Amino acid sequence: MKSLKSIAILVTVLTTFSCRTVERANQKEIKPFVGFWKDTTNPGSQVVFTSDGSFYNIAKENNVQIVTHSGTFKVLSDSIYVLTITDARPNATYDLKGRQYANYYTLSSDRKTMKTSGMVDGRNGGKGLAWTCNLVKVDKLDN
Repeated sequence: MKSLKSIAILVTVLTTFSCRTVERANQKEIKPFVGFWKDTTNPGSQVVFTSDGSFYNIAKENNVQIVTHSGTFKVLSDSIYVLTITDARPNATYDLKGRQYANYYTLSSDRKTMKTSGMVDGRNGGKGLAWTCNLVKVDKLDN
């Protein structure tokens, strides 16, 4: 009976430890992405990646900043991340909301620049878009 209790306690401790390890690994994976990124390919556009795994894209239209789409992100490898887009502008040209897209990235060794690329579907059967962005890490969002 004592050995069963000991085994149960050991399993509980190992499970708790492994969950924390996975959480730490996930935080380590997203850390290079976390922050404010200026999109130099599309002037006026910015991307924010947060430490909880969420993101949002901002564009400047008529001197007003708007969130074009947002959701969550997960780094899968040294070159691929996935965006799960939970919210997008209703009048968007491309089909974003409710979609999940795998994207490619190359992060510079100093982690201050990142090149991203991917493909999104067109809305209502329209032509999709292959895109590439060059991002530069900045301290804050532009006004």
